Amino acid sequence: MIVDVHAHLSSPGLVADRGPYLKGEIGLSILYGDPAAKLVGTADLLAEMDATGVDKALVMGFPFSLEDNAKRHNDWILEECARHPGRLYPLAAFDQRAPWALRHSEAFLKAGGFGLGELCVYDEGLTEPMLESLAALAALCRERGAPMLVHVNEPIGHKYPGKAPMEISQIMDLVIRSQGTKLILAHFGGGLPLLACLKKNVKNFLTDVRFDTAAMPFIYEPRALRIGVDLLGADKFLLGTDHPLLKVPRYQKFFREAGLTQEETNLVSGQAAADFLGL
Repeated sequence: MIVDVHAHLSSPGLVADRGPYLKGEIGLSILYGDPAAKLVGTADLLAEMDATGVDKALVMGFPFSLEDNAKRHNDWILEECARHPGRLYPLAAFDQRAPWALRHSEAFLKAGGFGLGELCVYDEGLTEPMLESLAALAALCRERGAPMLVHVNEPIGHKYPGKAPMEISQIMDLVIRSQGTKLILAHFGGGLPLLACLKKNVKNFLTDVRFDTAAMPFIYEPRALRIGVDLLGADKFLLGTDHPLLKVPRYQKFFREAGLTQEETNLVSGQAAADFLGL
C-alpha cells in the first residue's frame, strides 16, 4: 500500500486564475505569486496517483487568512473527497492565527473532515501566540481523534519560498503542547528526528508524532532519513509528496539512496500511515 499524507489540491477557479485569490493572502502569495508555481486539480492528482500506484492521499488546500476564501476552498475539498471515498481524505488548511480558526476547524470536522492541515504561516515563526493557537487546535483534534499536519522547516540552510523563521526549540515546544494528538510534522520535522539521540529529552515526547518526507530530496541528503530511521524506527516516517511539487518516483529513489530495506520502505511508503491514521 502507498499512502501520500501531504498532497495539495486547487479548486478549478484557483487553477484557472489565481490572481483574485492572491489579494490579501500573504501565505498564498509567498508560495504561488510566481505564475510558474504549479497548481493542480483533482483530475491531475488522481491521474498521478494511478500512474504511480498511490492508493490513498490526504489532501489539503492552502493557508488562507480570509475566512470566506478558507471556507469556500475547504468546503470544496470536502466535496471532492466525498466523490472519492476511501481514496482521498480531506484536511482543512487555513491561517491558524485567524480569530475564526477554531470555529472553522470544529465545523469542518463535524462536516466529515478527516483532520487539519497543512497548518502553516510562512511570514512568522512559531512564536508564543502561534504556539497557543496550535495548542488549541491540537486539543480539538485530540478530542475528535483527528490528525493535525503542521508545516515546520529546518532553521538553517538556503532560503526558498515558504521557508519560515523558526527554531528547533520552537518545534519541540509544539510537540510538547500537542501531546496525545496525532501530530504529523511536515518536511522531516525541520530536522527534529536527528536530535532523537538526546537521551530522553526528545524521544519520550514522540509517541504520537510522525514526520513526513515532503520536499526532503530538495533539502536533505538521503542519509538524513537513514539516521532518522535508525534513531526512531521506520514507522515514524510517512511518505508526503507535497504534490504537485515532487512525484512518488523521486521519493522512491531517495529511499533507495538512503539505504532503506524493503521492509522499511514499505512502512514509510504507506503501511505506517495506514496504521497511524486507521486507513
